[in-house]
Amino acid sequence: MRYGDHSFFQTGVAVPLFSLRSKNSIGIGEFLDLIPFANWAKYCDLNVIQILPVNDTGNESSPYSARSAFALHPVYLNLQVIDGSSDFEEEIQKAKEEFNKELRIDFYKIVSWKRSILRKIFDSHFDKISSHKKLERWIDDNEWVKPYCVYALLKAKHQEASWKDWKTNQHPTAASIEKIWKNNFKEGLFQAWMQFEAEAQFKAAVKAISDLGVKLKGDIPILINEDSADVWFHRNFFSLDDRAGAPPDMFSYSGQNWGFPTYRWDNIEKDNYSWWRKRLFQASKFYHAYRIDHVLGFFRIWSIPQTEVTGALGQFNPSNPILRSDLEKKGFKKESLEYLRNPNFSVEQLLPFFKNHFSQSVLNEFFENLPNTTDRFIIKESFRSEKAILNSSASQEVKDALLKVYWNRVFIPSGTEDHYYPFWYWYEQPVLFTLPESEQQLLKSIISENAASQEPLWQENALKLLNVLANETDMLVCAEDLGAIPHCVPFVLNKLNILSLRVERWSRNWDVPYSPYYEMEDYPRLSVATTSCHDTSTLRGLWGESDFDKELFWQHAHQQGMPPEVLYPNHVKGLIENIFSSNSLFCILPIQDYFGLSSQFSMISPELERINIPGTVGPHNWSYRIPCTVEDLVKFSALNADIRSLVDARKRRPIWKI
Repeated sequence: MRYGDHSFFQTGVAVPLFSLRSKNSIGIGEFLDLIPFANWAKYCDLNVIQILPVNDTGNESSPYSARSAFALHPVYLNLQVIDGSSDFEEEIQKAKEEFNKELRIDFYKIVSWKRSILRKIFDSHFDKISSHKKLERWIDDNEWVKPYCVYALLKAKHQEASWKDWKTNQHPTAASIEKIWKNNFKEGLFQAWMQFEAEAQFKAAVKAISDLGVKLKGDIPILINEDSADVWFHRNFFSLDDRAGAPPDMFSYSGQNWGFPTYRWDNIEKDNYSWWRKRLFQASKFYHAYRIDHVLGFFRIWSIPQTEVTGALGQFNPSNPILRSDLEKKGFKKESLEYLRNPNFSVEQLLPFFKNHFSQSVLNEFFENLPNTTDRFIIKESFRSEKAILNSSASQEVKDALLKVYWNRVFIPSGTEDHYYPFWYWYEQPVLFTLPESEQQLLKSIISENAASQEPLWQENALKLLNVLANETDMLVCAEDLGAIPHCVPFVLNKLNILSLRVERWSRNWDVPYSPYYEMEDYPRLSVATTSCHDTSTLRGLWGESDFDKELFWQHAHQQGMPPEVLYPNHVKGLIENIFSSNSLFCILPIQDYFGLSSQFSMISPELERINIPGTVGPHNWSYRIPCTVEDLVKFSALNADIRSLVDARKRRPIWKI
């Protein structure tokens, strides 16, 4: 779906669909709630609404844990407009009253109830639904439907267990899918009918939004859950030997392991990227623009062996290895290279790792003699993984020490004897300092040269893969390019006309003293600027964080005097005025930061407005609901007037000037 005119500075609002509430919705935002919300956006002169993914995640509340790259989540269906729902009017009304009392979303409870009532509607009208010609044609026209529906019905039969735990049907084929569909027609049709209704409602909402002149921006995660219809049916496109994540950084010493499988890009390329092309075509039914989640993964993904728990022992894929032959030419012997990849220890060398927690029993349980020695030890093969160490019966102190011993290496295990990949923390491992000084310096030089060789590879890889995404549809393409960014990223995004992302609190020059914030005029024109995102605190929440330098930020935003201890609406307005002065083509702020302009809404604790706290699990994540109905938003005249004035000032700026 074409975005259309963007010859002026555009302004938008970001809100998860689940966070909306309307007079008709039941406990969670629904597709049709986008229509009154778009009316409010139009009233405030906003150009675009940005939402999080809305794919089916089953009972999982995180929108980034999809069990289908194509199917929508039935929880976003509005029941009242579905043919046959009037038979259950009392039950629906009772649930509406019960769920709408809650300040936050009880996702599991709502999903379970909605599926049960949808099943009642389906069963009571099965004869009519099963003879529905439009539904039949829709199933035939969308080849993803039957594999997804068969996967979903089999999961239901297995009490939602992962396909990896099923005793049968772990290796589906097109023929087996068709056979299961025919033998379980009613169960499969129930899944297809929910998707048919969901797509119809979503498309109806998008048409109404488009008619208002407002655009919808979606979110396409790069990764997909291992327990998904796509991985189950398209096994050859995914590597189950690896998990995607992020390398260590200032926020996480051991990196991140997201648990999602990585792609077999070689097989995807042989298939002419058909799975990705179809995925984008499906998205283009609903969105004028979309955000590529973790775009850096198209340059190189941090790939972690499935035997590991943290992200520490990952490597970038693709990446150029250091060749054994090159290391040997530099004078490193085979025994030395093996030592750097799988170190051995004397008891005296092990003691500092364990401090007071080392004993003969620890030595006997976790270590064995290096072959042909009596005083050198290696970790037993059965404990050569983070999973094995962490699943052992040892105390936490011993487990922590064993992990440090296990991480003590210069090169990580790579699956091939001839390719060497540096461990992320190779430069500070004790094993390195057992080498002669000359060999240490030589290794540093070799590893440094290898690191510099990766940029051309990553640039070439991204140009190839992102070119498919950028040119497959007429949707406007935006990237989430946060994290440790390769130097080639800006060039590639600019070449392909993909907008980058600038989150103000992180848009700093980290390479110079005091890491000053970039000025708004320095933001790239092809970018989306924002104050916050779903994984951060809100603007008001940021102000209350103990390690946040208010004074530096206040000066950066060109505000007068000393920064306040708490942000009030007039302060929020000044900060929004500043980011609205950016050179970015788009400014899309979370609705919570717009609410900071309201004296009424700014009384709400910022902690309650947060969408997600990465690295944590609990009911506080993915459960935020806006504090009023979308229909009532237009009644907040002072708030709306402030938003309109800010948006109009931004829109009036000459776009040809910086």
